Amino acid sequence: MELYFIRHGQSENNALYGEQDYDLGSRRSDPRLTDIGFQQAALAADFFARGAAKAPISRKGFQNRAEHGLTHLYCSLMERAVQTGTVISQRLGIPLFGVPDLHEVGGIYYEEVVDGVSSIRIEHGLTPEYLRQHYPNLTLLEPIPAEGWWPGGREERAARIPRALRMLDLLFSRHGNTEDRVGVITHGGFFACFFRAIFNLDLDEPNQHRLGYQIELNNCGVTRFSIQETRYLFVYHNRTDFLPDDLVT
Repeated sequence: MELYFIRHGQSENNALYGEQDYDLGSRRSDPRLTDIGFQQAALAADFFARGAAKAPISRKGFQNRAEHGLTHLYCSLMERAVQTGTVISQRLGIPLFGVPDLHEVGGIYYEEVVDGVSSIRIEHGLTPEYLRQHYPNLTLLEPIPAEGWWPGGREERAARIPRALRMLDLLFSRHGNTEDRVGVITHGGFFACFFRAIFNLDLDEPNQHRLGYQIELNNCGVTRFSIQETRYLFVYHNRTDFLPDDLVT
């Protein structure tokens, strides 16, 4: 299995980083892509379109100059990831599968401060009907409730690493020991959990801010692993050379 982790394009929240009012009501619980985010997704799709699925994998061709045409594509059910996945799947002509477990750390939530007291507004994310109407090329890997895929509230830190391990198990059950070339569209915070799960790094520490390292992934940055049986070849990380400098965010 050739495994490509792809962060979604720039979101409305990403575009607000650094603004003074980011945490004072401007943050959205399930932001969409910005115009820049759509441009990034289109260029990422062009990058993955360079190869063809029928081309043999070259163990000396790790820089993906020709051989990497994706055969499978998964995304989280947060709208920015679905939008990014839709652009890539339509460009490549391959199915897009939505997986709830791929969501960003924290889940769908909005924190409000009323009379000095913090509370989490209960939200449930995109509904099956909304997905059918707006993203008809998306196939849900499992059914989701009519009110939305997210159960509500804010995800506890202790749930993140187990969720990453579940996602790895799913990928291995579907693609382990194959020549499949699998794209996974996810989020920056959750990719860090994936990375730790793959390399068995500090799995007992639920708070990543206590770690002595940080794992970055730019919008539409690509990280590749080549996996044969249980051996991981870490090919490259956070590749963005297919984006012009002014679109690297």
